[in-house]
Amino acid sequence: MLQRTKIDLEVAKQLTLPQELAIVRAAYARHQGLVVRSRLATLLLVCDAFDDLVTLLSPHDDLNFLEEMLLAQACLARETPEDDDHARRVANRALASATSDVQRAAALAVRGKAEIRLGAVEAARTTLDRALRYDPREKDACKRLAALDLAANDPAAVLAMVERLTARGAAHARLFAAQSLALAQAGAIQAARAATGQGELTAMATLAPPPGWDDIHAFNAALAEELLAHPGLRYERYGTASARTWRIDSPATREAPLVRLLLAHIADAIAAHLEGLADLDHPWARARPTAAMLRSWCVITESDGFETWHVHQFGWLSGVYYVRVPDSITHGEDPGGCLAFGIPEDLVGDDAASAFGTRTVRPHDGLMLAFPSHSYHRTFPHGLIEKRICVAFDLRPL
Repeated sequence: MLQRTKIDLEVAKQLTLPQELAIVRAAYARHQGLVVRSRLATLLLVCDAFDDLVTLLSPHDDLNFLEEMLLAQACLARETPEDDDHARRVANRALASATSDVQRAAALAVRGKAEIRLGAVEAARTTLDRALRYDPREKDACKRLAALDLAANDPAAVLAMVERLTARGAAHARLFAAQSLALAQAGAIQAARAATGQGELTAMATLAPPPGWDDIHAFNAALAEELLAHPGLRYERYGTASARTWRIDSPATREAPLVRLLLAHIADAIAAHLEGLADLDHPWARARPTAAMLRSWCVITESDGFETWHVHQFGWLSGVYYVRVPDSITHGEDPGGCLAFGIPEDLVGDDAASAFGTRTVRPHDGLMLAFPSHSYHRTFPHGLIEKRICVAFDLRPL
């Protein structure tokens, strides 16, 4: 019998990120304190204001570890060779100022990304391996080292890495995903599918109306209006799988009561799903957290919006709830607007991806899916004037 999971809901935010950014900008203009500077840099990064972040931090020689890491990530986000080299140098400074193995591993993971961008693949391989020696749970280092080995058509190296890290206590979405990819590239398709956990580890159901509502369609209609009027609505965000989409990074605010009601309803549905997995013997199930936070965001796609292949590296269980789905998607025959599970061709090759196969889910209003966070999935443009609205979520270990 596996342990139960205590699910906490995220705290409702009082401000959107842009609202908080405006306040902190004004505060820093009045008083350039170190604490305010760090918070301003953090907000600039998550609001995609990379040029402003580089301008803010580059002149200073008293940056702390967090600020060095934020600066390195902003440089990488600008995607020029000069910025990649700058990021490498800043990551070295972060490494020098690190005070724990976890920080050293994080700095090396960023440096490894810069080295890959600069074409120094062998140096990156050494850097990423060193990161994992410091911290076997470093997700980005695991992802990047696995990608290098898969690009070299060396799935055995990935599986050996997975075995080493597992022996040292690692058990996270990037590790499980790397194992699935390597097994598929090695031709062990059934083992790859089993490792991914598609099917027995996935829940799919149309939710009943939440408390206080008699009709799920009426609830969804009101929820859609709340989301479309949300002050946190923004177009795209760098570093996510979303392409040409609108999103709300933190929809659970005090002014969004229906979002909060939905999340409580989803938490109950997840708890019921997990009860059915209590006796399951699977590496993912054995990594079940004792406590987790239900973290959510909203994705709104118009005609050309879609999600590229991705996993949710910070989650253990992930999922989506469909608030509004155009009828021509629900009753259509092509994949437009649908959710697909599979593995990325650009990581394992066309033959392995084709052999693994794709499972397509046709969404409808009120449908909720929950699946292991290491399951690769994507969506397709629907080409419609109407909007498709969904709330995605992670169950993130605490």
